[in-house]
Amino acid sequence: MQIDNFCLIIGTQKGGTSSLFSYLAQHPQISPSKMKETNFFSEEKQWEKGLAYYESLWNWNSDQFSVALEASPNYTNSLLEATTVAQRTYAVSQAEKAQFKFIYILRDPVKKIASMRKQGVYQGWYMPLLAKETLDTLPTEVIECVRYAEVADQFVAKFSPENVLLLQTNELSQKGNPKAVMNKVCSFLAIDADFVFSLDKIYNAQNSYRNDTLWHLLRSSPYLTPLKSLMPNTLKNRARSVLAKPPKTSTKVVPPLTKAQQTFILNALREDRAKLETTYGLDLSSWQHTATEA
Repeated sequence: MQIDNFCLIIGTQKGGTSSLFSYLAQHPQISPSKMKETNFFSEEKQWEKGLAYYESLWNWNSDQFSVALEASPNYTNSLLEATTVAQRTYAVSQAEKAQFKFIYILRDPVKKIASMRKQGVYQGWYMPLLAKETLDTLPTEVIECVRYAEVADQFVAKFSPENVLLLQTNELSQKGNPKAVMNKVCSFLAIDADFVFSLDKIYNAQNSYRNDTLWHLLRSSPYLTPLKSLMPNTLKNRARSVLAKPPKTSTKVVPPLTKAQQTFILNALREDRAKLETTYGLDLSSWQHTATEA
């Protein structure tokens, strides 16, 4: 392989992977993949195409770039998928003498599940899971995708802690400290931390997957294309927050998580959260508190 240094943003879905990928793609030492989500190490049909195909997903120039970047949140959809990805990337690293680093963005699990349910109901794939829900519980598959410590363990076991960086979604938000996060990431990737990133644009924002909003209608209009480049990102963000709300008449409405379901999530994740705080040293005070009763 010509490329010998990869960084994989491995999740979580609805956690800020699009934003981090887009920010890092600005850096002159980073070569972003032609498609953000390659899913190469998790999807059999992709994996079977081989490493030559994987390398072809970058416009690589070893004289210019030092890191090949991709972002596939599907890599951590489940413990099984994460284990498969960790094993395959480790096998490639050993056979090809390639370096792999992993960035795992974690979002408050209650908020993550709530967001996932909305998107999944709208797109249809969550309907079988919705049918398994009760007013007090959620399906095992839903809880599994937010067992962050268990997933992180798979990569740490293969690649050691210094090659796995855990971040939190709220750190990347405009209300957080994205500049500090980018400095941390640059240090992690051993690239120039003095590069000035443009961090004021929101990528893959809330409800961006919907095509029934006023925002989607305006954004898709060819007549408004000239105005897009003239409008500051801060103004776009404000307009999006108002215009991207689904219409009240929409038939694709998901019932919100009940209090009992939220408690179920928090109780199911008590040990996992404790490990994130103790073993991985994360401050999760911005997340909902661990519940103690059903």
